[in-house]
Amino acid sequence: MNKENYSGLSDDRLLQLMSIGDQLAFTAIYRKHWAQLYNATFKRLQDHDQCYDVLQNVFADLWIRRDDLNIENLLAYLHGAVRFQVYKVVHRQQRHHVFFDSFESLLTSPASDETTLEKELNELLNAWIATLPERRRQIFKMRYEMDLSTNEIALKLNISQKTVQNQLNTASTELRSKLAGLLTLLVVLSV
Repeated sequence: MNKENYSGLSDDRLLQLMSIGDQLAFTAIYRKHWAQLYNATFKRLQDHDQCYDVLQNVFADLWIRRDDLNIENLLAYLHGAVRFQVYKVVHRQQRHHVFFDSFESLLTSPASDETTLEKELNELLNAWIATLPERRRQIFKMRYEMDLSTNEIALKLNISQKTVQNQLNTASTELRSKLAGLLTLLVVLSV
């Protein structure tokens, strides 16, 4: 089959030819879908070099695994592969932390109902609180679990109210950072 004939073939036929080692079929798949996949990748990463790396990984994997793959919808498969590669890029950029890893596990495991999800989120919050330095943890719990004012906390701990406010601000900033990582992961997985 000559090069011109490949451009008119369906994805299913191109996959069949590629699975038996036809490099021209693989090239036709690449040319047919590269631009759309690049645009989808760039929407998520906003970095040209990372987009090229992601697409190179997706297409290299497609060629390497051509004998083992059973693809029913090529475009859906390629978009899924792009999402997975984008997730890996985002994950590598995140600082590994128990809190983030726990949220990641929560997102990838199906929750049976809202009560279970709420329980798991509460457990994750408690795990994060446990990672705080002792004094900050104590102040955080007094404020948000015991509902004490910053002035009451300062009096009970015999420290300045400004110290209490600084510790709460630091804890809140860290928690927002962890939640931003979670939201980034949610956006990447949902786009």
